[in-house]
Amino acid sequence: MAQLLQNLYNIAPVLAMIALFGAAAGGFWLVFDLKTRSANARYSLSDRLFLKRNANRVRKMQLH
Repeated sequence: MAQLLQNLYNIAPVLAMIALFGAAAGGFWLVFDLKTRSANARYSLSDRLFLKRNANRVRKMQLH
């Protein structure tokens, strides 16, 4: 039992650092995602969903 606790104390800082780096990466991704969404702010959410859903149909219309 003591060996198990000692191993846990040895591994805990590594797991904490992995969690902190993951949280930092998630924060950077969120900021980047919000910045790119603000570029499309001139379209409403429903318009963007409509365009995404019908993008293939719009491409076919442009090709013909």
